[in-house]
Amino acid sequence: MILPREFYLQNPMDAAHELLGAYLCREMPDGSFIRAPICELELYLENDRACHAFGGRCTSRNDAMFMMGGHAYVYLCYGLHNMLNIVLGPAGMPAAVLIRALEYDNCNGPGKLCKTLNITRTDNKLDLTVGKRVWIEPRDVNPKIITGTRIGVDYAGADAQLPYRFAIANSPYISKPI
Repeated sequence: MILPREFYLQNPMDAAHELLGAYLCREMPDGSFIRAPICELELYLENDRACHAFGGRCTSRNDAMFMMGGHAYVYLCYGLHNMLNIVLGPAGMPAAVLIRALEYDNCNGPGKLCKTLNITRTDNKLDLTVGKRVWIEPRDVNPKIITGTRIGVDYAGADAQLPYRFAIANSPYISKPI
């Protein structure tokens, strides 16, 4: 079962917690499938200085964040790595989670995850509720969740210390210890 649009329209903090353990599914270009649990993510909200849409700033790079929840926001980081985010909440209220790691080989970091799953900017704005190329299926169990600060957002001042990084406790696949 593919997560429905309503899932993505709930409170972003609740959705972020419920995405841990959910299955990110990818139909690969060769027709094969990968299905792996999400074990680490980071939340970004409009009023957070680390968010690309801080203060309602909408650009051609981040306009996917302003779409209705359930869409992919894929951007290029440092000119090298694609990063997969899942848009949350109603249209016009930017919020997203960066998928940092999956319980799958070579997916313990957002850039490595996108490289392994062949997720590129052509997947930006993809509707995740349709079930083509990339989608998410519900988790089987409620995992124990640990919380920490996000990685690489020191420029955000005090907002860099927000406890918006979430991971499944004791997962050996997370990108960095919390």
